[in-house]
Amino acid sequence: MLTPVLHSLIIAFASTLLAFLTMLPLSYYFANRKSRFQLIIEIIILLPLVLPPTVVGLILLNLFGKNDLLGAFLWNNFNYSFIFTLAGAVIATTIIILPIMYQGLKSAFLSIDHDLVWAAQTLSANARTIFLKIILPNCWQPILAGILLSFCRAMGEFGASLMVAGYIEGKTNTIASSIYFMVQQGNMRTAIYLGLINVIIGIFALMIIHILTVRQTNLTRGM
Repeated sequence: MLTPVLHSLIIAFASTLLAFLTMLPLSYYFANRKSRFQLIIEIIILLPLVLPPTVVGLILLNLFGKNDLLGAFLWNNFNYSFIFTLAGAVIATTIIILPIMYQGLKSAFLSIDHDLVWAAQTLSANARTIFLKIILPNCWQPILAGILLSFCRAMGEFGASLMVAGYIEGKTNTIASSIYFMVQQGNMRTAIYLGLINVIIGIFALMIIHILTVRQTNLTRGM
């Protein structure tokens, strides 16, 4: 019973980290500058938010299948396929949580008081110093809240990851997929146990998000 929990945690941690590293520079750039391509890029990033996860999974299957675009390249040159692997589940889950991560990071950067940035610029602070010394210390709480929310969504991902990674017991089974197949097999006790584990993780993360949100609100009012 612990194997799907371990798989879900691995997928959630990896996909959250990948989404964070990908969206951090992009969200920071679009929070501070305007681009003629911004609308197109944001539509692409946010599209998984309005699509069924199975559609996202279908798109990925047609990209990473052994006879398809990227999949054929990987298979022919490296003898590797993302299909029916945890790595494939990580990719699928990352795509699903990108909109949440992007919106959370961008909102955090938009909440920064630009007077602080302008003051640092007048003191000849470079972009790196401003980001590390001004931006991050003043918005780390909403950033962390966005990361936790993305992690919770990753823990519960089902449709896209199932399409790409499938359900292979001991290899690609997650909490969500295991619950589905346990119910199909009539093993309600295991399904309930797995569901409770996911609920507990979600409640714990939401409590942290609530604390961070309250603290950020109090700091904003104090200013």
